[in-house]
Amino acid sequence: MHKCIVCGNKSKYTKVNRPGVIYHGFPKNAYMKKKWFKVFGIDRCHDWQRICSDDFLEENYKPGKKRFLFSNAIPLPYNPNGFLSNYATQSNDVETGNNVILPMEQNIIQI
Repeated sequence: MHKCIVCGNKSKYTKVNRPGVIYHGFPKNAYMKKKWFKVFGIDRCHDWQRICSDDFLEENYKPGKKRFLFSNAIPLPYNPNGFLSNYATQSNDVETGNNVILPMEQNIIQI
């Protein structure tokens, strides 16, 4: 059984009620892993920890029958009220070409 560390979804329940929910592991790429850590405010994770597809935008997935994340996909920060948090996604960063998460009240995040 997988459990999303962001929103708490459990595969035991979503498998029956919402079979389209996918559970993703953290990226193996150290740079992208660090970006994911920054979104969630953590500094490490275990190999068994997962983030579910509810925490990604549809545009983060490659087109096709199976849902695979793009290698530069960044999950959304979790807001327990069910609304988008005070973060916005920007699909292309001019400098890196990667998806980035930016606070709405600032123009850049220092990594």
